[in-house]
Amino acid sequence: MRRPRRMPGARAPWFARRPRRRLFLAALALAGLAASCALPPAPVPTPTPPAPAPAETTATPVPPVPAPPVPEVPVRGDEPWISIGLAVDFSGVVVETEGTAVVEGGGRHALTAGDRLAVTLEAGHVLARVLSGGTHWRARVAASETLWITPESQTALRWNGRRWRGQFKMFLNPRGRLTLATRLPLETYLVGVVPGEIGALGEDLLEAGRAQAIAARSYTLFYRGRRGPEGFDLYGTVEDQLYGSLEAERPLATRCVESTAGTVALSSGQPIRANYCSTCGGITAEVWEAWPADPLPYLVSHRDGGGAAPRDTARDYCAASPHFRWREEWTAAEFLADVARFAPQYGVPLPSSRLGRLLDVRVATRSRSGRVWRLIVQTAAGDVTVPAWSLRQVLRRPGNPDAILRSNLFKIEPRRDARTGNVLGVVASGAGATPGPGAC
Repeated sequence: MRRPRRMPGARAPWFARRPRRRLFLAALALAGLAASCALPPAPVPTPTPPAPAPAETTATPVPPVPAPPVPEVPVRGDEPWISIGLAVDFSGVVVETEGTAVVEGGGRHALTAGDRLAVTLEAGHVLARVLSGGTHWRARVAASETLWITPESQTALRWNGRRWRGQFKMFLNPRGRLTLATRLPLETYLVGVVPGEIGALGEDLLEAGRAQAIAARSYTLFYRGRRGPEGFDLYGTVEDQLYGSLEAERPLATRCVESTAGTVALSSGQPIRANYCSTCGGITAEVWEAWPADPLPYLVSHRDGGGAAPRDTARDYCAASPHFRWREEWTAAEFLADVARFAPQYGVPLPSSRLGRLLDVRVATRSRSGRVWRLIVQTAAGDVTVPAWSLRQVLRRPGNPDAILRSNLFKIEPRRDARTGNVLGVVASGAGATPGPGAC
């Protein structure tokens, strides 16, 4: 059994102190995954804000219907706790208690089952008040404080129509808006991650589920704290790992998490950068092809599946994915509008604030895995050179400016008027839904 090396007298990491747990090397731990993309640390659109909190009501409280018990996930020793961002940049939210809870911030107060706590942003302060239930309370929380809601028993907190584990915390983020995050033990968090990342599991896919649990655990420990300036560790979306509510949990996925508890994929004694995706499109990428990073021995390009030749795509493991092959078509105006809007946000310079007509689009260079490394957008004002690391964020999917392009593995060409040769639109034919590196 290989243990992480440590200095004499130093305490081993949490994952190294788990009894009877094997520590897998990266290349062996992550085989056979089928999961949603874990995206890179580039700027990304924030989740859609929830609706504002409703106005205060004086309606007679209705006794709450007892909620089903929350399945218990054992907390192991000094297992780390993780803070997950659920909603960012909103102005109001309502949280409902299923049992007794304590709210702290602007004072400390006890909540009872069925209380509905509204949290709003007013005049630069966080205002909390109980809308209905058996408790009457309100408080103004200073901009520098965090509002905590902690269930006192094995019950959940309700938000956005769903039941959630852990403590809730709400606070002003760096943009002066509200953020809602949940804080919970690592293994409890993974119970909500694995089902959303791997999809439906059967008894015949338990080993894939266990590999997914190890990958998600390793990813979490590697990237823990990456969103620190936002006030939490990771997003609860595909910007990091998709985290689901109690309704999204599945018994087989929970079994995969519990049977691998504490198992982490290591390289040089540290958790690996365990990127993974749903659909590589037939070939994965090296880490430097997707993000500014040094090469890693375990994040290398490889072909997917058991095809006899590179073009034998029918046997690719991800061939059944709806994103295995895709096509996007923009009008010339749509394409240029995306470039003009998003290129500056991702550090891509424009020749002018007004680009004029679109003259041509072409791939200048490709990476080793065949992905677009550098794209040239020729306009009347001059050329725009879009590098691989910004490409998916600059080229949004037609008709949906919140959706980035699915991958860099594509062919692209202008659609021209047969008589004048003017560019009427742009067509991209691509493969996969991923930045490229990692397991597929």
